[in-house]
Amino acid sequence: MTQSSETLLEKERAKRRRERFAIGIVAVLIAGLTFLEANLAALGGSVAFTSNIVIFALININVVLIVLLIYLVTRNVFKLILDRKRNILGAKIRSRLVLIFIGFSLVPTILLFVAAANITTTSIKSWIGGRVGVALTGALEMARGKLEQEANRLTGIAGDAALRFPRGASIGEAVEILGTAREKLPAGTVLMLADAKGIIASSGETPQGVPAEILSRLKGMKFTEKDDVSATLVGDIFASSVRKLPDGRLLIAVKTLPSGEANSIREIAKAYDEYHQVRLLDDPIRASYIAVLILITLLIVFAASWMGIYLAKQITVPVQLLAEGTEKVARGDLDVRLDYRSDDEFGHLVSSFNRMTGDLKEMKRNLEEANVSLSSTFEELRRRTQFIEAILTNISTGVIVIDRHNRIAMINKVAEKLLSIKTEKVLGKPYKEVIREEHFEAIRALSREVGEGAGRQVERQIDLPLGGKKISLRVSVTVLNGGAGEYLGLVVAFDDLSQAMRLQKVLAWREVARRIAHEIRNPLTPIQLSTERMQKKYSAAHEGDAAFAECTQTILSEVATLKHLVEEFTRFARMPAPVFKEGDLSEELRSVVETYRAAHPGVSWEIETEAIPHAWFDPFQLRRALTNLLENAAAALGGKGAVRVGCVHEPELGRVRISVADDGPGIHPEDRERLFEPYFSRKAGGTGLGLAIVSAVASDHGGTVRARDNEPRGAVFEMEFPIGPKGRG
Repeated sequence: MTQSSETLLEKERAKRRRERFAIGIVAVLIAGLTFLEANLAALGGSVAFTSNIVIFALININVVLIVLLIYLVTRNVFKLILDRKRNILGAKIRSRLVLIFIGFSLVPTILLFVAAANITTTSIKSWIGGRVGVALTGALEMARGKLEQEANRLTGIAGDAALRFPRGASIGEAVEILGTAREKLPAGTVLMLADAKGIIASSGETPQGVPAEILSRLKGMKFTEKDDVSATLVGDIFASSVRKLPDGRLLIAVKTLPSGEANSIREIAKAYDEYHQVRLLDDPIRASYIAVLILITLLIVFAASWMGIYLAKQITVPVQLLAEGTEKVARGDLDVRLDYRSDDEFGHLVSSFNRMTGDLKEMKRNLEEANVSLSSTFEELRRRTQFIEAILTNISTGVIVIDRHNRIAMINKVAEKLLSIKTEKVLGKPYKEVIREEHFEAIRALSREVGEGAGRQVERQIDLPLGGKKISLRVSVTVLNGGAGEYLGLVVAFDDLSQAMRLQKVLAWREVARRIAHEIRNPLTPIQLSTERMQKKYSAAHEGDAAFAECTQTILSEVATLKHLVEEFTRFARMPAPVFKEGDLSEELRSVVETYRAAHPGVSWEIETEAIPHAWFDPFQLRRALTNLLENAAAALGGKGAVRVGCVHEPELGRVRISVADDGPGIHPEDRERLFEPYFSRKAGGTGLGLAIVSAVASDHGGTVRARDNEPRGAVFEMEFPIGPKGRG
């Protein structure tokens, strides 16, 4: 992983952390505010229920936070959809996991929402229903009725106490009068004297605020004579009766409720007030609860979506890293390292992947080293193999290797050509299926002999019929043994002795020709001179004697023939040693053919030569050999036909091959073995030395000559010899 890639990855991680932190904060705020809204009514009297604006404010804040949460989650969902459309690795599994999470959370959440909404609506209706109002009203009226009864009872007490006051009584007298009157009153009853300034005298204590509430309510009250200058007042926790004295002052009898009863009545009154307020806010409150439920539902759905995205990323991120790493490894990049740390199974998988790439890199390095070593070894083996193949190709010995399963494992060019077989057709086949029926007996005898021999090697000379002629081969069969002495197969090497035997015959005939020429040449001259002398001396005496003239002329003609024969014998016996030099073989052939083209216009002369390098040959002897071949072809055609001269280069053998093909009558099968023997000729007047000279020239050039049938008719004579001195091509 490059430094730029690590930087981008770290930035992406920081961005993801900030996003998760924001979503977490928003979710916590939503949950907290929702809890506050749901429990606001239960917080007690510290929060006035009338301040419903607080609830709406909280709902609005929640809505804002929900919108923000929707934005964050929707942003991730849209990004997931875009990744899926772009076929980004891991987008499919992420989208599938998100859908599964949303599906699993949406169904139960909606069911819970519907149930909770119904329960909330039913509860609110039953709570705000008429029975609760009637009960609260009854309880409040009951408490007020009790206080009214107490106030009526206090009216008599206040009247009795008013009779005790003389007109214009001072405050001291008033206090004494009130104290005396109170001794006869029930416990908890308090008498007070008030004027326009407030309470001026009192007997007993009242809860704080009660006198002030009584005076406040008395300010708007007017006493008349008809009302008997008295009135009753009832508060939440007290009942009182007021008596107006003749001097205008007010005598008040007050009875307060015990603290327990006062609290109960206060709570009933508070509940009554709240009930009426709630009835006024019935629909807004129901809507607020439904809104809270909707917020909770949305919060659950979006929390599930975000959790799905988060878990999908937790799964797909290492999978994506592994997929990308695997792709890089498949492309041959073994330096890839995945930067992912976790204690779960994915972390272990990524660690195993990194360890695997490290092992693969080490193995690759070892393989490369081994490959270098094997390449060196292979190159050495290849050089040795090429050297061996070059040897087997360039030697004049045919070689066939048979493996331990009696299948042909190798065959060189010489053996292929000598036995007229194709390597691709026999390689890998059992040798018994390849050898010809007429050769089977000889091969089996050699195989049996080498198996029984102590030296594991047999060398014999055998004659095999091949291509209508019989060839002599010197065959050597050797058993191949491995280092542990195990049997590996056979090596069959054979040399064609036909050429050697032919050369031996040529050499023998050369000696015979030399002696015959020597023995014949000596008497020919005296015979010729004597015959010419007889013609000069006795021609006049035997004038008219036809027999004399005919006989002497016959003697001279036969002497001339014998001299010609002697000359041929002499040339054959005294063939000069070849003088090799490098030259253009094609050009040499072309000049000879052009000579015969002019001499035999009835024959179609063709020459086909390819671009061959300069060859090493004796021009004089080569011209002589080619002249003999062309002369024979022209004689065979009788002045009408076609002769095609070819010259090809065989680089793998380092040889050149000159061929002279005609479409004449061809070669008689019985003459094939004697074609190159001296003094064998089917041509009238022929000396039988032409093909013998060709064979001698080919031998002097280190090559061979052979004859075969032409297709579709005629004969082909081929002469092969190395293109360079001593066979160097």
